[in-house]
Amino acid sequence: MRNSKGKLFGVFNIIDILIIIIIAVIIGGGIYAYKEYQESLSTNIKTVEYSVEIKGVDEKFVNAINNGDLIRESVKGNSLGSVSGKSFVPSTNIYSDYLNGKYVVSQVPGKLDLILTLTSDAQVTDRSVSVGGLEIRIGQKIYVKGKGYAGEGFVINMNIKE
Repeated sequence: MRNSKGKLFGVFNIIDILIIIIIAVIIGGGIYAYKEYQESLSTNIKTVEYSVEIKGVDEKFVNAINNGDLIRESVKGNSLGSVSGKSFVPSTNIYSDYLNGKYVVSQVPGKLDLILTLTSDAQVTDRSVSVGGLEIRIGQKIYVKGKGYAGEGFVINMNIKE
């Protein structure tokens, strides 16, 4: 089995065998860790319902949106889910009244503030909620687009369904 130079089978010495064993253990550990990570990802998928407020849109914009429309993030193209509801109120702005020393709320004529409710499957962890590969947080600015419309707004509410 060993030749005069101490090589096993005439090819490997003890150090070569140890290196091969160490590499095999590292590869095996990596495969095990990857499988555990993939299992944890698939078990944390939950349905998430969240609301996006889009300010200062016109009535045509609101009427273009229908329940069931698929919405994408317009910068990166990630899927954000489907429309499960919409509501709107007249758009308002706050102005400073320097003469009287107070703030005044006034309506913006012809404009509406839209609250778009989206539903999607999301990857939920202790630290984040990811929809279509995009991390979603309350207060985050988000760019939405559907068929024939696009806008930007902020995530104002999130509900994770069990």
